[in-house]
Amino acid sequence: MPPLRRVLLLAASAFVLAGCTPGPPDEIEAAAEAVRALPGVADVAVTRTFGPEPGQGNFGQRSETAPSTVRVEVTLDPHAAGEAAGSAHRLLAGAARDVDEDENITVTSDFVGSGLRVGAGPDTAAEVVADAVEDGDELLAAGATTVSLGLGEGNGSDPLAATAHVTAAAPDDLVDVAEAADELDRRAELEAPGARYRSGAGVPDVDTVRLLVAAAGRPGVQDATYLAAERRLAIQSDAASGAQSLADLRRWLEAQDLATVDAPMAYTVLDAGYAETTGWVSGAEPPAHSPGPAGGATPWPDDPAAPDCTGQDLELTLGVVDSAAGTRGSSVRARNVSGRPCAVENVPDLVFENATGQPQGNVTVRPSEPGAVPARVVLPDGGAVLAPLLWHTMSTANDPDTTTTVQVTPVPGADPVPLDATTDGTPATGLDILDGAEVRVGPWTQGD
Repeated sequence: MPPLRRVLLLAASAFVLAGCTPGPPDEIEAAAEAVRALPGVADVAVTRTFGPEPGQGNFGQRSETAPSTVRVEVTLDPHAAGEAAGSAHRLLAGAARDVDEDENITVTSDFVGSGLRVGAGPDTAAEVVADAVEDGDELLAAGATTVSLGLGEGNGSDPLAATAHVTAAAPDDLVDVAEAADELDRRAELEAPGARYRSGAGVPDVDTVRLLVAAAGRPGVQDATYLAAERRLAIQSDAASGAQSLADLRRWLEAQDLATVDAPMAYTVLDAGYAETTGWVSGAEPPAHSPGPAGGATPWPDDPAAPDCTGQDLELTLGVVDSAAGTRGSSVRARNVSGRPCAVENVPDLVFENATGQPQGNVTVRPSEPGAVPARVVLPDGGAVLAPLLWHTMSTANDPDTTTTVQVTPVPGADPVPLDATTDGTPATGLDILDGAEVRVGPWTQGD
């Protein structure tokens, strides 16, 4: 197992007056001293930095609520990393909760070192931190280069609720890492040069990772990405249209013994000119394909009596934009806020507008994968569905009119809802969906 170095970062805000620089709160200093005495702790360093009060510059009077950051760096013995991390988090998070609430303190923690980063909030159980560190060590030992986990709000006390974001030096290393994640039952997204496994917050399927790695090594393949939420393998080739290597690649994909008509997997292959060919892995084309829940989650129960969702029943947001091999991906998410179950069975209608509110011209909208048809999904109260988006990157040189607003009509008969495409995980300049773009949109599928 590689040597480890863990760091616990505590972010807090406290008072600072012009001309003076207070040290860390006494509660944090006392906890740091206690951490120094823990078995397995090699070193502890505490630093504090200050930011300007809102509306103030870097100099001048600050109020007692001006933000500051306390950083506690804890170096641990690698042979007791998980246990020591849990004990350190228990002491430091407890101290952070004891700091005067009037100081407007927020606390986060990051354990990092030798490729590992585990983030946690003050309400995260110490046992969860310890388990996450131990899982991270197992993934590193299996061949990962870096492992990052966030244990923030929404994960509760479940040590397996967080998704590990894992990188490796080469695609071949991803198979051993996937096997380790499967044995740990740890949700993980995997990435190596030329190969990406987007798990959709699920445990990686080892056989699919093997297929991804093998596809990444085929002649002419520059990049291979598996999108679990769509059950689709997206491949970028450097071969020209009509090249023999493209025909060989498609035959190879359709000859694999993996997918079935009951569990189909689509593929898309882009040639050097970004012309796309679609098909089905293992040649298993379903007669009428309906995408399943994102990440292979257990489907929500059907309720034949549930009414159709109306536009007012759904709260809409845009997902984070991801990029790979000349393409971009995102999603539209709809959460049921009606207070009762309701059902959707359609593809959302989208209009892409520039900063002046004018629709982008000549935008072609097509299905996200071959054969996809909407399935009826009954959303429980608070449940969310997502519709995946995929488009080719487009040049934004010479300041073209990018898409800054997406008008979304979530269900038939609803009023369009404008979503800002310049915030919350989308580029500040907007989406590079310009005149003449082709956007692939999938039907609503179970999200979370």
